[in-house]
Amino acid sequence: MGLIEFSDKQGVRWRVWHVDTPPSRAHLMDPQYRKGWLVFEREDGTDRRRLSQVPDDWTALPGERLALLCAVAAPVAAIKPSTTGQQAVWPREDASAK
Repeated sequence: MGLIEFSDKQGVRWRVWHVDTPPSRAHLMDPQYRKGWLVFEREDGTDRRRLSQVPDDWTALPGERLALLCAVAAPVAAIKPSTTGQQAVWPREDASAK
Protein backbone atom coordinates (compact mmCIF):
# COMPACT_ATOMS: atom_id res chain seq x y z
CA MET A 1 0.00 0.00 0.00
CA GLY A 2 1.22 3.49 -0.72
CA LEU A 3 0.00 6.39 1.36
CA ILE A 4 -2.43 6.44 4.29
CA GLU A 5 -3.93 9.61 5.74
CA PHE A 6 -5.21 10.02 9.30
CA SER A 7 -5.86 12.68 11.96
CA ASP A 8 -4.39 12.80 15.46
CA LYS A 9 -6.33 13.74 18.63
CA GLN A 10 -5.74 17.44 17.98
CA GLY A 11 -7.26 17.13 14.50
CA VAL A 12 -3.91 17.52 12.73
CA ARG A 13 -3.85 15.67 9.40
CA TRP A 14 -0.91 13.29 8.76
CA ARG A 15 0.28 11.03 5.95
CA VAL A 16 2.20 7.83 6.53
CA TRP A 17 4.06 5.55 4.12
CA HIS A 18 6.62 2.76 4.24
CA VAL A 19 10.17 3.12 2.98
CA ASP A 20 12.05 -0.02 1.95
CA THR A 21 15.81 -0.04 2.24
CA PRO A 22 17.39 -1.46 -0.93
CA PRO A 23 19.53 -4.48 0.03
CA SER A 24 22.51 -2.96 -1.78
CA ARG A 25 22.40 0.07 0.55
CA ALA A 26 21.35 -1.56 3.82
CA HIS A 27 24.92 -1.78 5.07
CA LEU A 28 25.16 2.03 4.81
CA MET A 29 22.12 2.61 7.01
CA ASP A 30 21.81 2.96 10.75
CA PRO A 31 21.12 -0.64 11.89
CA GLN A 32 17.64 0.21 13.18
CA TYR A 33 16.56 1.37 9.70
CA ARG A 34 18.09 -1.44 7.62
CA LYS A 35 14.75 -3.24 7.26
CA GLY A 36 12.86 -0.08 6.33
CA TRP A 37 10.76 2.40 8.31
CA LEU A 38 7.52 4.33 8.37
CA VAL A 39 7.51 8.02 7.49
CA PHE A 40 4.92 10.23 9.16
CA GLU A 41 4.49 13.65 7.59
CA ARG A 42 2.18 16.39 8.75
CA GLU A 43 -0.16 17.39 5.92
CA ASP A 44 1.22 20.92 5.81
CA GLY A 45 4.80 19.57 5.65
CA THR A 46 5.93 21.25 8.88
CA ASP A 47 6.73 18.01 10.73
CA ARG A 48 8.23 14.73 9.63
CA ARG A 49 8.98 11.65 11.72
CA ARG A 50 10.18 8.10 11.20
CA LEU A 51 9.53 4.84 12.98
CA SER A 52 11.95 1.94 12.67
CA GLN A 53 9.74 -0.65 14.39
CA VAL A 54 7.25 -1.22 11.57
CA PRO A 55 4.24 -3.32 12.62
CA ASP A 56 3.49 -6.06 10.07
CA ASP A 57 -0.14 -4.96 9.85
CA TRP A 58 0.47 -1.19 9.82
CA THR A 59 -1.71 -0.65 6.74
CA ALA A 60 -4.72 -2.15 8.54
CA LEU A 61 -4.34 -0.11 11.74
CA PRO A 62 -7.04 2.42 12.63
CA GLY A 63 -6.19 6.12 12.65
CA GLU A 64 -6.02 6.20 16.46
CA ARG A 65 -3.27 3.57 16.47
CA LEU A 66 -1.38 5.30 13.64
CA ALA A 67 -1.54 8.52 15.68
CA LEU A 68 0.04 6.70 18.65
CA LEU A 69 2.84 5.36 16.44
CA CYS A 70 3.34 8.86 15.05
CA ALA A 71 3.61 10.27 18.57
CA VAL A 72 6.50 7.90 19.42
CA ALA A 73 8.24 8.20 16.03
CA ALA A 74 11.57 10.05 15.94
CA PRO A 75 11.39 13.62 14.58
CA VAL A 76 13.59 14.34 11.56
CA ALA A 77 14.53 17.60 9.91
CA ALA A 78 12.61 18.21 6.70
CA ILE A 79 15.41 20.34 5.27
CA LYS A 80 19.13 20.09 5.88
CA PRO A 81 21.89 22.42 4.74
CA SER A 82 24.42 21.11 2.25
CA THR A 83 27.32 22.53 0.32
CA THR A 84 24.99 23.10 -2.65
CA GLY A 85 22.26 24.79 -0.62
CA GLN A 86 19.24 23.35 1.14
CA GLN A 87 18.21 19.89 0.04
CA ALA A 88 15.12 17.92 0.98
CA VAL A 89 16.03 15.03 3.26
CA TRP A 90 13.03 12.93 2.21
CA PRO A 91 12.29 13.34 -1.48
CA ARG A 92 8.73 12.29 -2.14
CA GLU A 93 8.03 9.40 -4.46
CA ASP A 94 5.72 10.13 -7.34
CA ALA A 95 2.65 8.03 -6.54
CA SER A 96 1.58 7.99 -10.19
CA ALA A 97 4.81 6.20 -11.17
CA LYS A 98 3.72 3.01 -9.40
